[in-house]
Amino acid sequence: MRSRDLWLILAAFLVSVLVRVPNLNRPLSAHHEYCTALVMIVLHNWYVDGFTAHHGAPAISFTGPADRYPEGWADGPAVHQGVLYYFSHPPLAYDLPFLIFRVLHVAPNVLGLQLFNILFHLITAICLYLAVRSAWPDGGQGNAPVYAALLYLFMPAPLWFHGNAYMSDMFVQNFWMMHVAVAMNVFMHKEVPTVRTSLLFGSTLFLAVLTSWLGVFAGVTAMLVALWSGRKRGWSGTERVIIVSCIAIATALVSTAWRYTWNMEMASLIDYLRSRLAVRGSVDMANDAGYYLIQLVENYRISYLPVIALCALLGTYLSAIRSKTIHYPPGGPLFIALTAVPVFLDHVFLLQYSHHDFAVLKAGPVFCGMAAFLLLELTPRKAWIAVSFASVAGVLYFLRINPLPGRDAGRYTMEKDIGMGIKAATRSDQAVLFLGYTPEPQVAWYAGRTIIRIDSDEDGKQFLRDQGTDTGVVFQLEEGVLHHHVIDPAGTWP
Repeated sequence: MRSRDLWLILAAFLVSVLVRVPNLNRPLSAHHEYCTALVMIVLHNWYVDGFTAHHGAPAISFTGPADRYPEGWADGPAVHQGVLYYFSHPPLAYDLPFLIFRVLHVAPNVLGLQLFNILFHLITAICLYLAVRSAWPDGGQGNAPVYAALLYLFMPAPLWFHGNAYMSDMFVQNFWMMHVAVAMNVFMHKEVPTVRTSLLFGSTLFLAVLTSWLGVFAGVTAMLVALWSGRKRGWSGTERVIIVSCIAIATALVSTAWRYTWNMEMASLIDYLRSRLAVRGSVDMANDAGYYLIQLVENYRISYLPVIALCALLGTYLSAIRSKTIHYPPGGPLFIALTAVPVFLDHVFLLQYSHHDFAVLKAGPVFCGMAAFLLLELTPRKAWIAVSFASVAGVLYFLRINPLPGRDAGRYTMEKDIGMGIKAATRSDQAVLFLGYTPEPQVAWYAGRTIIRIDSDEDGKQFLRDQGTDTGVVFQLEEGVLHHHVIDPAGTWP
């Protein structure tokens, strides 16, 4: 990397941090911050109870005697000894921040997790730079790599999901882009990958798979590219790439299964994953495909409108107005394949998941890379102006989607106020019950308690009997005001 480019990326990264500072460490509330709250509960449980007490499984309910689920009170097979676990993703996105907190001898906290997430935004931008640069094996890339990195730093989705919101299916972006940077280097060379390169290729893919399912799609894509390269241009590294990819994927999935089956049987884990696929997959969907495709388009608008508009405007200007043939770099098609095909596979097989806007976070590299390729057709001055306008537009759009504290109409404090109200009104030996409503994980995080939904006081009394708890506190929201009363199994309390 050229030193000038590194300093530009570092300066832009610092600006991107300043843009996010007002929203850091405010109460967890909107725009998928429930994901951050779930991760915080996992890290808290590991820190307080010990990692081995949960066998390294993500525990998303609290573990005090009055916080545990009695048999039959939680759906699915993910309850072990009264604690609810979340097995939807492999565990690496929990492991790394927990390791950092442990090394620093600091209790897990929201700001620490957000700063950890932001640091990886820089790492991913640098990996994108390296991947785009590899599209020119003999140089000639000009400013394209730094254009791509800067655009990625300032688009709305990366600004948010590499910051306030944290979960495995967002964090996987980092290791996936590390893998893409290595894969570009592997496929752009005619020789068989060296042992060192093969290990780097396999380890980055292993880390991606160990984080979330996008890694599997990345591995499938790498094998398809290897087969195509071997057939179309006689590339000799096909067999090695396929073997290394299979080993990386299998090792990550087997190690995840081994770890999670300390808390449940393998058959139960499979049933759990099937149940998650039923609500995220593309078969027997809750709505017709058109509903999810419309939502997918909307999510792309929310997440990447400035860079999508830039690509569209540049393409139109260059081809229609200037009647100029667009010259892609030698590795341009390869870059597009490695960054677009995994996203396409993700949407095809997990279409219901596209209801969440973080499902399109992973499309950022291909949009920013394509924009960088097109910008090379302009003079450097015009290209920098275009990048500047798109970046400013990205920041303004980000702030429109995620208003600054004080301009949120009270939205940012809602869950914390409820959670702190629950915490103040209950003792640790009392069960926390919520009438007719299931609070968000943010509420549970601030309350520091497992919150059980009930539909009547009689349900609550039955829960207390099943749990073996003497008293519980029933909470109810009425016109935004939190009310509560105490119950016991015998009905002594009103």
